[in-house]
Amino acid sequence: MALFIKNLKAFINKENFDFENPHITLKAFHPQIYIMYMINGIFFNNRNSKIRYVYPMLNTTMALIASAFQMMFMYRGVTIEDYAFASESFCYVVILGTAPLVYISTLYNTDIIITQLNEMDKDFIFISSLTTKHRDHFLKGQLIIWQLCLAWFAFCTVVCGMYIVNTFVLLFHYSLIATQDEHMIRPLIFPMWLPEDDPYRTPNYEIFMFFQIVLISIIYQNFCGYVYIQFHILIHYYTIMDVIILDFEDIFDDLDESVVDLKKDDSRRVEVQLILNSRMKRIVQWHISVIKSLDTLSSVYGPPLVYQVMFSSVAICIMAYQVVNQLENGKVDFLFAMLWFGACVQLWIPCYLGTLMRDKGFAMADACWYSGWSNTKLSIMLRNEIVLFISKTQQPLIIKFTALPNLTLETFSSIMSSSYSYFNMLRQSTKD
Repeated sequence: MALFIKNLKAFINKENFDFENPHITLKAFHPQIYIMYMINGIFFNNRNSKIRYVYPMLNTTMALIASAFQMMFMYRGVTIEDYAFASESFCYVVILGTAPLVYISTLYNTDIIITQLNEMDKDFIFISSLTTKHRDHFLKGQLIIWQLCLAWFAFCTVVCGMYIVNTFVLLFHYSLIATQDEHMIRPLIFPMWLPEDDPYRTPNYEIFMFFQIVLISIIYQNFCGYVYIQFHILIHYYTIMDVIILDFEDIFDDLDESVVDLKKDDSRRVEVQLILNSRMKRIVQWHISVIKSLDTLSSVYGPPLVYQVMFSSVAICIMAYQVVNQLENGKVDFLFAMLWFGACVQLWIPCYLGTLMRDKGFAMADACWYSGWSNTKLSIMLRNEIVLFISKTQQPLIIKFTALPNLTLETFSSIMSSSYSYFNMLRQSTKD
């Protein structure tokens, strides 16, 4: 057991990875992001292969079929006034609706995604060859991405796994322990109803059980990958902005101030000017790459994010209603409680990271202002560049898409407040 814990800790902390390698690549450090994109239909060796469409199309078709079933269940629940059944079905419709949007957005923007991954790979290769201060700071941020990835996938595995485990535990009880007077029926992962048939009879039961297990795996792969890719890209460029701030700390270091008094065509002054220009050029290029990354994220995942923000308040409200309703009946719906928590977390992640990106963007302006330009004559040689950079950084770094509000913690707070208001209205209407 001690050996297992030791190996697990080494895996989480990447203790066997060569952090001193001056040629670290994105694929070497984060192979999981390539796997996630491959599952979503992006091939990196044979980009034009038609086979890459097969898996996303199958999953999208199954998600749409499942959504149609859930809509039928939702209508049935409202008709017979079984609002718990109807609300549960509605939540599953919202979750399933994410899958087609993510697949379509990913496949439609394949070239943009591959370009962004190549740019991220160049960041790895370049920064891993810089000074220890820059490299260590950057790789520390990348290690956090790796650890957060493991934590997110572990959480999603528990949530999705508990749906399957809970069903099989109940099935085990039904098969081996339950007595005839308990009047139990074989459980399915998601409750079902058919207008002219019994979904719990053989072979319907076996077919629907298989279908639902496959559906759980589709939701797991798609939803986990979608949220993971969001925070991976955002944290990657968050660490790039940290490196920019480090560059500002050193921008005037090891340069001779006296060259300012020389003529502009003097070789010594020209040499210092070229060094300053190259340092500032690197900062500006990185800043442009951050802006482009947010534009790419907006264009690729804008539709799923709009959908996510649009339905989150209602979905979170109904999940909370389902949990409270079960508690009033003397039951603890721990599965829906975990689902509710997951719904809150998946909304909080982009909002929190959006706030971090916005604040870090303003922090770069502060780093430029406090870079020591007022204490050195060399600032004359970068005056225009400093003014332009500070002016550029006054524009907030945010994810922008039509009908999408700024993804910040203020947005998260607003959505949760709306959800709580809907929850109170729903509770009051059902009591009346």
